[in-house]
Amino acid sequence: MKKQVLGLAMIMVASAGAVAPVMAADEAMEKVTQAALLPTRLGGVVAGTVLGTPVAVVRESYKSYIDLTGKGAEAIKGKECGPACLLVSVFTLPAGLVVGGVKGSYYGLKNGFMKGFETPFHPDSFSLGELDEK
Repeated sequence: MKKQVLGLAMIMVASAGAVAPVMAADEAMEKVTQAALLPTRLGGVVAGTVLGTPVAVVRESYKSYIDLTGKGAEAIKGKECGPACLLVSVFTLPAGLVVGGVKGSYYGLKNGFMKGFETPFHPDSFSLGELDEK
């Protein structure tokens, strides 16, 4: 009986060893894998840059416009005063578009290149996540 149990245990160990994946740290295989991912990563960079930059520009322009309008209205009479916000928004709209265009272009290109290469076609590469890291 002991021989049967021992034989069964040896068969189980041998079959588990044959089925288990090989976990060797082979540098050549890593290079081949990275080379195979290169077209996907380049596509992720191009798509992230082309589609993510306009998204980032729109998001930053809106954010800059709201921030500048709030700061300008606080300087006059307060954010709660409608006429003050209306008066200030005439001047902050062009400023918000310029500031948002510059910052959005920077963040869109940065996200497209960096995140598009690291994680291709991820929402962060299209500037849909956080734009600036703090």
